[in-house]
Amino acid sequence: MDNNYNSNDYYQSGSDSGSGNKYKLNTSSDDINLNGQQVSQDSTYSGQNPYGSQNPYGGQNPYGGSNPYGGGQNPYGGSNPYGGGQNPYGAAYYQQSQGGNAFASAASSAVSSAVVNDVLIKSFLMMFVALLVTGITSLIAAQNGFIFKAGMGGVIVCFIIELAIVFGATAAMKSNNVVLSGVLFLAYSIVNGLTLSVIFYVYQLGSITQVFFTTAVVFAVMAGIGYFTKIDLTRLGNLLMVGLILVIVASVINMFIGSTGLDLALIVIGLIIFLGLTAYDVQKIKKLASGYTGLDSMVLGMYGALELYLDFINLFLRLLRLLGKRR
Repeated sequence: MDNNYNSNDYYQSGSDSGSGNKYKLNTSSDDINLNGQQVSQDSTYSGQNPYGSQNPYGGQNPYGGSNPYGGGQNPYGGSNPYGGGQNPYGAAYYQQSQGGNAFASAASSAVSSAVVNDVLIKSFLMMFVALLVTGITSLIAAQNGFIFKAGMGGVIVCFIIELAIVFGATAAMKSNNVVLSGVLFLAYSIVNGLTLSVIFYVYQLGSITQVFFTTAVVFAVMAGIGYFTKIDLTRLGNLLMVGLILVIVASVINMFIGSTGLDLALIVIGLIIFLGLTAYDVQKIKKLASGYTGLDSMVLGMYGALELYLDFINLFLRLLRLLGKRR
């Protein structure tokens, strides 16, 4: 039996394929005969290349340096066998994942809406209570002649006390002090009732009632706009605050000038400003309630109630000066 297997001769198919060189394996020997060179079989298991550090293909791919599938392409034709970038589990996997995220987002939105509505309800309820306290205090003070007994000095003192209470209540709310905030807010509504008792000496009771309900309707409309609008009113609110400061300064100046025309213009401008501030404050309360402020919902409700209370009172006084019937 011939130990040189001619039928199994391996021809180099690389760059030297044309030379016809053969590498023959002598299986009867303990050594391997490669083209006349003896290589020990032990070397095949010693981690060395039996071809001697060189690739028998000349360092090239036997397919000519290119991938048999078309050069760097996927054997499936350059595309994913699952349809190109898709999950092998099908699109339903992603739809289920996205559905879960959508559910979590909807749940979070529902919780946020519930918190916002809770704070707004508290704000409007406490505003209503404060208005009720102010109205009752005004009637009692008017019947007892508080204004005449206190005189101009007493009224000025009341105004100073009101400013101090407002600043104190705001500080208490920022420090998340529920009890102190509530006490100061109640005190403010009482003191404000004392100063507003003068309107019962200037205007007819029926006219005051009509203007109050007119104010309530206008206030409700502007509050609804502030609640439902998608427009950010932050910039408008800043402009309105600047306008309010200018109106206050002009009103002080007009106290010395005594211009009727300027007084009427300031009333109208002030009315427009507080209409806008009503919508702005409602939207601001929504933003505070929906964001994480670290404040108790009751404190946020009182803060909103104070803002809305001031808007309502100022709208009422300006409408009263425009529409009210004097005694």
